[in-house]
Amino acid sequence: MNFTRGRTSLLHLRPLVAYSVLAAFLLASLGCSYKPAYLQKSEKTPLGQRWKVKKIDPARLSPDETFAWEKMGSPQYVRFFRKLSPERERVYEWIYTDPVRLISFIDGKKVAYVVVDDDPSSLNDDQKNWLFWSGVTTATVAGLGILYYYLVGSK
Repeated sequence: MNFTRGRTSLLHLRPLVAYSVLAAFLLASLGCSYKPAYLQKSEKTPLGQRWKVKKIDPARLSPDETFAWEKMGSPQYVRFFRKLSPERERVYEWIYTDPVRLISFIDGKKVAYVVVDDDPSSLNDDQKNWLFWSGVTTATVAGLGILYYYLVGSK
């Protein structure tokens, strides 16, 4: 009888687990999108976080981006970077190929010079380290709690 009850309760949890996994995948894909909102049509290129520009929505451009777009036209490519700093701001680089010109924007504002990092993560090294060790600590405490429950608490 207990086996049947346990099996029934597991069957009720299955949809909850399936929906949770589905939601995690959907939210992860939304959170990992670095493509700028002003790109209406674009193609993915072999380089990571780089798009070949097909069409730009001028209504979504910042004033600095609008000025560059009106003066030089649509860029051939847009590339995403993170600023190499503790704040890890988003940097979009407009790439013109003929002649070669690069224009960098941070939060829609044109910057003359910026040091960029290829890593698209918004976390700096200290935050990554803290997150890693908190995960290790949490997993260790949970593992010890489960081990204690099954060895000592269930008797």
